[in-house]
Amino acid sequence: MHGVFGGSGAAARVTIACALLAGAACGAGAARAQPAAVCGSATASTLATADAMVLGNIYHNELTGTETQTDLGHVRYDPVLLAALADGDSAGAAKAVSRLVYHHFWHIVRLRVLDASGRLVADVGGPNVIAPVSGLLRSATGAPLGSFVMSVQDDVGFTKLEDRAVGDPIGIYSGGRLVAEVGAVFPKSEPAGASLTLGGVRYLSESLTFGAFPAGTLDAVLAVPAPAGALTRQSCLAVSVGEIGRVAERLALRFHPLATNYPNFVEVVHSETGAVVVVRIGLREVAGSEGLGPATLPRSGIVNYERRNWSVFSFAPTPPARIYLLIPTGM
Repeated sequence: MHGVFGGSGAAARVTIACALLAGAACGAGAARAQPAAVCGSATASTLATADAMVLGNIYHNELTGTETQTDLGHVRYDPVLLAALADGDSAGAAKAVSRLVYHHFWHIVRLRVLDASGRLVADVGGPNVIAPVSGLLRSATGAPLGSFVMSVQDDVGFTKLEDRAVGDPIGIYSGGRLVAEVGAVFPKSEPAGASLTLGGVRYLSESLTFGAFPAGTLDAVLAVPAPAGALTRQSCLAVSVGEIGRVAERLALRFHPLATNYPNFVEVVHSETGAVVVVRIGLREVAGSEGLGPATLPRSGIVNYERRNWSVFSFAPTPPARIYLLIPTGM
């Protein structure tokens, strides 16, 4: 099982010294990097670890992201709900909960509210929901009125987020029973073991456990495709960096047009991969997740930034702009 991984914590501007992974120096007197051992039989598990990290970050964003924090405020401070709870008006509170869930301008997929004694007042929303967030309901004076459990994402939507970013087939299992799938037809009962076969194709199986609504857990099973032979001849670091770069390239396809949406793109890629993201035209920054970023960036290789080493992956879907990812070498 893999835990939930957060983003990187690099800050604004520093000077850099870099050495390309292939061993070529990019500064006078820079030491040559020693050739790394090939990843070989560990390639598939390296890909699975990178993909699981991205999925964990997606889940973390559903718990703590901007949309979730905004919707928590909608619930905590809804005057109609608070007034109904204060008056002991269960019917009025239930109507307020329905209005919050089915509101046109925000996205709460399920909301469960209990009064101050712990009695269920209302539970409105979809049947298979992930990433529950809990909170307290209080009056203006701070008196306890009740509590709630809320989520902004259901299981089907979560599989779509994975498909958008990673693209591995994914199945969601609740109580061992399949409740959502994308990319392949999964078995109805949760598979066990390190591999599985879907549609006659063999995959490495990676299982992650997340919170289910209103309590308990569910399992997300990733079916990681077998790596191409050429990947096995790269270092494991290069495999991992390339996989995170592939995710960024997939995400870039979701922004239309990308050239006018770089700030949003940068935010999404940073939150889902943990990489520092910088978009530049030459030396001019277009957008960045951590301020200006390093003064100079190679198109690939290793850069020392904020007193640690980062691997660089770059691509240019909208020339002359180029997107740079700085990926912690310890990933």
